[in-house]
Amino acid sequence: MVPSKMKMNSLLAISIIVVLTNLNSFGVGEEKSKQKQSSAADIPKFSIVSSFGCDTNYIFLGPTTSSAPYIMIIDNKGTPVFVKKAKSGVYDFKPQPNGTLSYYDRGGDCYYVMNKDYEIIDSIKCLNGIETDIHELRILSNGNYLILGTDTHKADMSKIVENGSTSATIIGYVIQEIDKNKKVIFEWRTWDNFEITDSFTDLKQNTIDVAHGNSIEVDNDGNFLVSFRNTQEVTKIDRGTGKIIWRWGGKKNQFKYINDALGFSWQHAARRLPNGNIMLFDNGFRREPSSLSFSRALEYKIDELNKIVTLVWQYRNTPDIYSIGLGYSQRLKNGNTFIAWGAAIPAITEVTKEGKEVFELSFVENYSTYRAYRFPWKHKIADNAANIAASVDNCILEMENNKEVASKLITLKNPNPFAAVVTSITNNERSFYIPYEFPAEISANDSLSFTVYYRPNLGGKSEDTLHIETNYNSITIPMVGKISTGISLNEREVPNDFKLEQNYPNPFNPETTISYKVQAASKVSLKVYDVLGREVATLVDEYKQAGSHNCKLRIVNGELSSGIYFYRLQSGSYCETKKFVLMK
Repeated sequence: MVPSKMKMNSLLAISIIVVLTNLNSFGVGEEKSKQKQSSAADIPKFSIVSSFGCDTNYIFLGPTTSSAPYIMIIDNKGTPVFVKKAKSGVYDFKPQPNGTLSYYDRGGDCYYVMNKDYEIIDSIKCLNGIETDIHELRILSNGNYLILGTDTHKADMSKIVENGSTSATIIGYVIQEIDKNKKVIFEWRTWDNFEITDSFTDLKQNTIDVAHGNSIEVDNDGNFLVSFRNTQEVTKIDRGTGKIIWRWGGKKNQFKYINDALGFSWQHAARRLPNGNIMLFDNGFRREPSSLSFSRALEYKIDELNKIVTLVWQYRNTPDIYSIGLGYSQRLKNGNTFIAWGAAIPAITEVTKEGKEVFELSFVENYSTYRAYRFPWKHKIADNAANIAASVDNCILEMENNKEVASKLITLKNPNPFAAVVTSITNNERSFYIPYEFPAEISANDSLSFTVYYRPNLGGKSEDTLHIETNYNSITIPMVGKISTGISLNEREVPNDFKLEQNYPNPFNPETTISYKVQAASKVSLKVYDVLGREVATLVDEYKQAGSHNCKLRIVNGELSSGIYFYRLQSGSYCETKKFVLMK
C-alpha cells in the first residue's frame, strides 16, 4: 500500500531524489540538441519509491503550477527523457494515437500539439465562440479533435432557488468534434440537455459551474462517454444525433449499483477498458460523514441494457488518500493500475491487481499534476530486427441486420526477442475508428490485439486505409465497410429505360428531390430504409405511367436523425437502390 506522508519522510533516505537545476538542454541521444532551455532551476522536484513489478514505460507529467510550468517525460529512476517549460500552468500532457504529443497551456489558453521531435506543429482551440476548457483533448485516429469548452450566460437564479442571485453567471459545457480542416462537425451543449438543478454545486452562488466536464471517451459503439464532475455522472451521448443515451450517477441516475453502496462522487476521467468495463477516478469529495471522504480508483462492469453497474475492482489506499480535485487512473498492459491522485500526496501510485504498491512518486514541494500517464516513447530500432506482422492483409467489416456497428479484431505479432512499439495508428474516415490508447508496447515474442470499428451513420466513405507505424516497420491495411441488410446498391442488371437518379442535394437538410424513370406503366414503389434495413418512409406506392417522374422528401419535426439512409425503387421485376445522407 502507499505510505502516508509521514512515512514518506522516513523513506527519503532510500528514495531517488531528483533535483534538476541550471538545465540548458535535456533529451536522449539525437534529441539532445533540440531542447534549449535558458534555465531550469525551478523544475518541480520529486522523490520516487519503486519496487519489483512496476511497469517500465515512461511517465508523462504536467504539474499545474504557474510558478514552475514544466512538461516532463521521465523513467522509473526519475531520469528525464524530455523537459520543456510552458508559458503557465499545464494540464493533460500526453501522447496521442497519431504519434504526436499534446498539452493545455494556460499561458496560451489553448492546446499545443508537438511532433516526435518536440516541435510545436499546431494549436487547438474551441470554435464558434466557445471558450476552450483545460480538461481534455483527444486526437482521434482519423485526425479529428475532441475537445471540451465552456459557454457562459447570465440567469436569474431567484426564479429557480430561494435567495438565488438575480444575475448569476452560469457556466455550461460544450463538446466539439473538429475535423482536420478546423471545422466543427459535432457540437453538444449542456444548456440543451441538462437542467441547472441537476448540479450538486451551490445554486445560490454568483457563479455556477453546472456540470464541469473533465473527460471524453469514444466508446466501442462510436458514441461518447463524458464525465461531468459537478453533476456527478457519466453521460453517454449519441455521436450521430446528440441525444443522451443514458445517465449514470447524479440526480438523474438510471443505473442500479451492485457491490458498491457509495458509488462515485465528483469523479474524473471515465475510460472504457479493452475488457468492456469502465474505469474512473472517484475523488469522494463532500461525502458525509467525513469518514467517507477518501479517493479511490474504480472499475465497473456495466450492463447498459438492464442498467446495472457492478464494482469488480477498486484500490483504496491504507491510510486513505483524499483528493478534492484532479486525478486519473490508467489500466496498464501488465494488469497494474497507474493512479494520479491529483490534489493529494503522494502524486502517483502504481498498484498490482491484488492492490500491492509497486511504484510511488511524490513532489518534494506542494505541486500537483492533473493527470499522469505511462506510455512507451522513443524506442530505438534494433539491428536486424524482424518486421511486426498483422493478422490480416485487409479488413472487411460487415454490418449484420440487427447491429449498428461492425468490428474486426486485428493482432500485431512481434517475433523479436525484444519489445516493439506501435508508435501511431491512423486512418481517414470518421466511420472507421479505433478507440484504444496508443502508443502501445508489444512485449518480446508477444502480440497486441485491438479492435477496428465501422459505424456508417457517422458519415464518410465505406472504404479506408489503416496505417500502423511501429519502431521497426510500417503496416498498411485496406478497410471496407459493408452493410448486410438485404439492401444492395446493385441488386441486378436493369434496362436503360429503368433508372433511379441520385437525389439532389446530397447530403440534404431538410429537403431533397429524387428522380426516376420506369419503362412501362406499372405499380411503382419508392421507399426509404435506415442502415439496419428498417423501412422509415414510403415516398411512392402507386400506379405510374411510363416515363420520367420525381418526388420530394422533406424531413420535419425531427422525423429522422442525421445519418446514412437508402432509397429503393421497385417496378415489376426490376429494383435499384441508392444511398443518401441526411445532415442536420
